[in-house]
Amino acid sequence: MHASVSNLGLTTDLLLHAQTGIVEALDDYIVVRTPDAPEYFFGNLLVLPRRPCERDVDRIEHDFAKLVGTPPRIAHRTFTWVESDEGSVDLNAFAKRGYEATVCKVLIAQPHHSRPVVTNREIEVRKFCFQEDWDAWSEMHLADMSNPLEITSQRYIAHQQTTYKRLIEQGFGDWWGAFIAGEQVGSLGLFFLQGMGRFQSVLTAEQHRNKGVCKTLVSTVVGLTANRAERFVMVADETYFAGKIYEALGFEPHGRVAALCHEPGSIATASR
Repeated sequence: MHASVSNLGLTTDLLLHAQTGIVEALDDYIVVRTPDAPEYFFGNLLVLPRRPCERDVDRIEHDFAKLVGTPPRIAHRTFTWVESDEGSVDLNAFAKRGYEATVCKVLIAQPHHSRPVVTNREIEVRKFCFQEDWDAWSEMHLADMSNPLEITSQRYIAHQQTTYKRLIEQGFGDWWGAFIAGEQVGSLGLFFLQGMGRFQSVLTAEQHRNKGVCKTLVSTVVGLTANRAERFVMVADETYFAGKIYEALGFEPHGRVAALCHEPGSIATASR
């Protein structure tokens, strides 16, 4: 049985990918493909059975090309795996080859055991109801990207919007916004699969950070949807401050997931 079964972060990722793309167990891997979005780096990837070492790179790159794709259609390479619960993770050897590494905490909360927090009473939390909500969502997410004007970024955001709308239409969940005086200042997705509520893309607009938007949004949505899930799952970059916010709300660490992504145009060192 693949290790992802015991890691609720990766498990819920795969459950979502199975609704929006193709998920297959092949050889030693789980292969994720999103045929209509080849530029979706984390929708076209290999799930590895364990953390790779530098001597594995040529092999897993070869297998990625065979199982996921090659340029020009698939111009990136992405790998993910279940990481050990404790200790530092040294992936510097991959950075020298042009890969960006991330290690994320998987955080779990019980629906009726959230901690009381101080929320921002100016914030209205509601489901997305209008196309204007999604337009503001796209603008906010593009502004948070490193290259918002690139056509690949815009295609990615357009695909994500279409995908999330389709999941909502199929009854898997909703997208929620935080609004101050009618302006969207934050948002998140929450989708329900096999008794679990999985949060997606929690984001606060840069100019509205440090105003309690994230705490207000997450705690309110958990309260409003508590009867739909046995537990809520959140995945957060362990180097990013948001994880501490979620833990303050009652989310508890439940493992880690790591990933390597070599984006198109990433520059490898001469040793490559």
